[in-house]
Amino acid sequence: MGRDPGLRGIGAAALGILLLAVAGCATKQRIPLECVAEEVQIYVDGRLLEGQPDAIDLRVDEPHKLYFKREGHEPQLVVLRPGEAADGAAYLEPRDVCVELVPVGLGRRLTIEADEGGDTP
Repeated sequence: MGRDPGLRGIGAAALGILLLAVAGCATKQRIPLECVAEEVQIYVDGRLLEGQPDAIDLRVDEPHKLYFKREGHEPQLVVLRPGEAADGAAYLEPRDVCVELVPVGLGRRLTIEADEGGDTP
């Protein structure tokens, strides 16, 4: 008895759905957000987060960019990179994020060197 060609298509569709479901279940890691002052805007991979969460859950199989900004302060970028432990478990590094935004102008140093003994043109 032969197979119905229509069933083969259903089997392929079911396999595709299963693969999408498995791919969508990537392991996540909770990243604590410490030392974040009030009124700081937090962007994760370019998307603004609502409110000020104490932690965020991110997939461990890809890098992430966390961008912190507050009016009148120098913004800060933190890049989380995937790593693998000795037992093969994936994780993001750094595991904790502590951000202290510095008011504009206070975080930069200006070095001026002067030659006091030379001739000036």
